[in-house]
Amino acid sequence: MKAIQLTAPHTLSVTDIARPEPGPGEVLVRVDLLGLCGTDLGFFDGSSNYLRDGLKRYPFVLGHEWVGIVVETGPGVGSEMLGRRVSGHNFRVCGRCVHCRAGRIRSCPNRSEIGVLGPQPGAGAQLITAPADTLTHLPDALSDVAGALLEPTAAAVHAVDRLAVTASDRVAVLGAGTLGLAAAQTVRAWGADVVVLDPNPSARKLAAELGLRGQSAPVAADEEAYDAVIEASGNEAAVRSAVCLVAAGGRIAQLGTPHHTVDGFDAATLVIRDVTLHGVLSGIGYWGRLVDLVESGAVNLDALVDRVFPLDEVDAAFVHLADGNRNRPKVLVRIAPALAASDPA
Repeated sequence: MKAIQLTAPHTLSVTDIARPEPGPGEVLVRVDLLGLCGTDLGFFDGSSNYLRDGLKRYPFVLGHEWVGIVVETGPGVGSEMLGRRVSGHNFRVCGRCVHCRAGRIRSCPNRSEIGVLGPQPGAGAQLITAPADTLTHLPDALSDVAGALLEPTAAAVHAVDRLAVTASDRVAVLGAGTLGLAAAQTVRAWGADVVVLDPNPSARKLAAELGLRGQSAPVAADEEAYDAVIEASGNEAAVRSAVCLVAAGGRIAQLGTPHHTVDGFDAATLVIRDVTLHGVLSGIGYWGRLVDLVESGAVNLDALVDRVFPLDEVDAAFVHLADGNRNRPKVLVRIAPALAASDPA
């Protein structure tokens, strides 16, 4: 089968690799769409902290955001899974540690994440295996595009939930990328007042198309004005701004991932204002809530996609991903041909 393999910075190819076989409790999935994100770009250009810290090494099959169809089941998985359109989270955990036994699989110290952490190959292949209990069955109302975006955007729902946002809250979201726009739409669905801050005019334009209020940067009146702040960009200046924006007794969710230590982070102010700071990892446990939000129309994921590239143009997809002038944040690669209406779903 064909797979997207990275062998060095700026060096990838669509190559033939062995077809995987589903083991006990697993299914074989034909991947239709693959999402690319900043993590993949860091692997492509060699800047990734996973590479720097020795947590991932070339060569490997990339990809961790995907949607596809179950085409084969392994031992212990019922045939009713066949033909289901699914997406799934990418944590592969030990099941034995204290965190796994307590149901906190996000915290498993022995985990791997396909295409990101550890030796597991990624989803940038025509076929992948996945444990059946990691999968979410997609309703007909969800597009393939929305299905491919569930993995990153479920983390946004996790952030809103961790902040315990209510309709009486004022919420600032820093960054109008994939995570920020998903978080802002979720906050709005919770009934809270939300503003999205991003210096990029195209990002603010997309926010406006989604019915969200945006502004380019904080102003003096924004200081200590927000009950909850979601930092969704990982930008160092935005991380520092979150502390300025949050009100006394408020909450911050650090959803974006800075790639370096943030100099000038004002931890003393967090203490003085009695602020709660949440680090948010993954959206495991929040997929069902996100599917409901998308199905109801409260969250629009399709609008976040700028372009879908065919598999044989994956190099061009990464060039486009690196282009900061995109009108929309997401870039996808179509691994398999689009499904006909008569195909199983």
